[in-house]
Amino acid sequence: MADEADAGPKRAKTRPARRKPSIAPPASAPRRKRTKKTLGDDFLAAVRADFRAHGAGVLAEVRADKPDQYLKIVLSVLPKDIDVAINQLDVLSDILFEVIVRKFRPAGEE
Repeated sequence: MADEADAGPKRAKTRPARRKPSIAPPASAPRRKRTKKTLGDDFLAAVRADFRAHGAGVLAEVRADKPDQYLKIVLSVLPKDIDVAINQLDVLSDILFEVIVRKFRPAGEE
């Protein structure tokens, strides 16, 4: 019987797949933050500190000296999908508009 078991096709011995040894950081080392996130966080922290120190005064100067740059600043912090109706008076009829204007007009101006 031993001859019958040996008579079958011979199979080659399979080798285990070669794997690269993993280089894991030591268990005591803290996990590193992503560099991009850390850089962004550091930048925003610096901007926040600078704004707290000089923000209101600088914004007032920019608004007075360079209104176009001031508008850029304002628009950059607004959400992209804001729904703003600039002139809501267009939906009012002329008669209703006249009634509202008369109501808020000073008493001696008629």
